[in-house]
Amino acid sequence: MHKRSLPKREVRDLNSKISFLQLDVKATIEVVEDTRGTIILQEGEPVLLLHQDKWFPTLQTLNKNNPLKKITVDMGAIPFVCSGADVMRPGIKAIEGGVAKDSPVVVIDEKYGKLLAVGISLFDSEEMGKMERGKAVKNLHYAGDWIWNFGKQP
Repeated sequence: MHKRSLPKREVRDLNSKISFLQLDVKATIEVVEDTRGTIILQEGEPVLLLHQDKWFPTLQTLNKNNPLKKITVDMGAIPFVCSGADVMRPGIKAIEGGVAKDSPVVVIDEKYGKLLAVGISLFDSEEMGKMERGKAVKNLHYAGDWIWNFGKQP
């Protein structure tokens, strides 16, 4: 694992590339590069993750402010999603309108509305609604993964 501080100039550049979050240029911002992926920390908390040259919010960020469209899954899907599995269409109970193909989405449970995962929609909401089976959301980050547990005591 390699960790380095980001200078204010790089923080400003990063802020210009993302619309859903603005990093505090006065805060301690660090980038962590690991074999499992790259994340940005703000004051030691994971706020962004990198996937295929695009930045996505972490669950910690979304718990404070969620601008992403929601995919609601049934309670039976939770153990799978929280183990890193992609979201399959039969487990989806609701799809928020306006989901675009290849856009970031947040996966929530149907009972409590808890955030379970951040993923990429493989279809738009209309197409997904017509599907009966198959993969609907690629799971990028989920509750309990290394990003979720980053910096927490074992």
